[in-house]
Amino acid sequence: MENRILNLGIMAHVDAGKTTLTESLLYYSGIVKVRGSVDKGTTITDSLELEQKRGMTIKASTVSFPVGDVKINLIDTPGHVDFIGEVERCLRALDGVILVISAREGVQPQTRILFRQLKKMRMPVLFFINKIDRPGADYEAVCAQIRSQLTKRLLFMQEVVKTPQQDYRIRDYGFDDSAYTDQILLSSEKLLNKYLEGEMAGEEELTAAARFRAGKGRLYPVYVGSALKCLGIEPLMQGVIRWLPVRRPGTDRLSAYVYKVEHDEKEHKLVYFRVFSGSIRQKDKVLIAGTEQEITINNLRTVKRGKQIPAQEVSANDIGILTDVPALKCGDFLGSMTPGKGTGLLMEPMLCVNIQPAEEEDRYRLLDALNVLAEEDPLLHIRIPERTGEILADLYGKLQIEILKELFWERFGLRTVFSGMKTIGREKPAGPVYAEIRLGEKGNLHRAGIGIRIEPLETGAGNRYETQVSFGYIEKSFQNAVQEGVMKALEEGISNEVTDTLAVFADADYDSVTSTPADFRRLAPKVVQKALRQTGVITLEPYMNYRLIAPAGDEKSIMAKLAKLQASVENVIYSDGEMEVLGEVPFDTAKEFQVDLRSMTDGKGIFEMEFLEYRRDRQE
Repeated sequence: MENRILNLGIMAHVDAGKTTLTESLLYYSGIVKVRGSVDKGTTITDSLELEQKRGMTIKASTVSFPVGDVKINLIDTPGHVDFIGEVERCLRALDGVILVISAREGVQPQTRILFRQLKKMRMPVLFFINKIDRPGADYEAVCAQIRSQLTKRLLFMQEVVKTPQQDYRIRDYGFDDSAYTDQILLSSEKLLNKYLEGEMAGEEELTAAARFRAGKGRLYPVYVGSALKCLGIEPLMQGVIRWLPVRRPGTDRLSAYVYKVEHDEKEHKLVYFRVFSGSIRQKDKVLIAGTEQEITINNLRTVKRGKQIPAQEVSANDIGILTDVPALKCGDFLGSMTPGKGTGLLMEPMLCVNIQPAEEEDRYRLLDALNVLAEEDPLLHIRIPERTGEILADLYGKLQIEILKELFWERFGLRTVFSGMKTIGREKPAGPVYAEIRLGEKGNLHRAGIGIRIEPLETGAGNRYETQVSFGYIEKSFQNAVQEGVMKALEEGISNEVTDTLAVFADADYDSVTSTPADFRRLAPKVVQKALRQTGVITLEPYMNYRLIAPAGDEKSIMAKLAKLQASVENVIYSDGEMEVLGEVPFDTAKEFQVDLRSMTDGKGIFEMEFLEYRRDRQE
């Protein structure tokens, strides 16, 4: 009988072997009799035809299996940076993560991005060094990379011995191995002091100390093996139930987080959620947190032993699935929000592209398809500026465009054309300005008059809206309509979204007989546009903090390239034959640099970027 539930994520840089590891875990647990193959497209979690064709994970998948008395809900996530939004949503539903690193390729850029976020969240993490059987695998070198590039708080659970036949043998550490116990002692000041005073901790005390730190994301057990050959899988699974904590609900009040939305082959909408506290039962009436909207729970399902099954109740820590609930989207909470689980973003999309159907008459079919995909991925931001009618989408990279093209064809039978990919900019008013369009003014077809004042704010302030018009003169429904229209106009701007701007509803004309909220909602964007054109806008571009790691000796060519990218060099640090360069760089010049750097350094260079701020465009 399962009496513990663990929600486990598997994460990695693309091609490190996480989907193969998932198949091995399912095979080890007895859920499948024959392991699927990524190369042959027969894995359980990569169920999309496109995933099977490309041999890579695009959408997160959830599958459940038992290990002893523990139910593991396992979420296999994408590894490519273009699908980082899918990873970010899943992180909030997890109790712990297996971070897979290839023994051949070592720590890679996506590994670092993921681990940085996992550390911020204090997420419990087990490292699994995979592909130890492959030619070129170097266990010691990868361990050194993890220490230098990720963390020194490691608990190595095994030693790897190379045999005369150039093969590897893995030996599990025990408490009689000082190489194991010394790691725990050094991680605990209390145990270390006892040891220095001549008192040795017993197995229970050592285990409790290590488990406490691992559960708090302050110590990271390291396992090794080969997912393809099922080598090291059993110790890893025992490690999962040994080191990862079960979250204990602090209340009986319902809090459930929607981490995934997808549509099945019959286009039924499936909503996946993780229950943090309380429970959800069939026929319950449940509020969507932060709204006054209530839904009735029907067609409740859960995951168990590799399958989705009907459920009368989904309790705390478990995963549930609802079918065809239009009101729910990714990121929603049912009941109440769980503190700390609704914030944080690994990376925002920085690129924008124009999408058009190959056949003009398919425009509405394309819009319907985009609505479906945007439900599944809320970071797929779609907008249609009124002045151009273009269909614009914010994306992460070129691979995402390729995937979307194929999805449109395979799922919706649509041929599409992507064009005009550019870096997403922002703009802000050049100075304070007041603009108005009065009721009855020539060209004003709306039964409304509006005066709006806008002014720039300091960098990073975001947009603010205020009203100086009395609610006694313009009632709430009209006031809300003006605010909606203003915020819509700021989203569109002149050429880009407006940021760091104060908009004040300063004056109004109103006819108590003929005016409607719709008149004010439609007129407000026109007034904002007029104001922006009167004062002019400053164009802003995204700047990033960067971190570059490369072998020492490549300084001259790398520094020359950074200068061409218009990057600043804030600091250069040398250690262990490597140089680390820190600075700031425009995203637009550096978006392709990772590929160039790997070519310049024989694949050894790493280039990471993190959003800093929007600054005045260099071309202005």
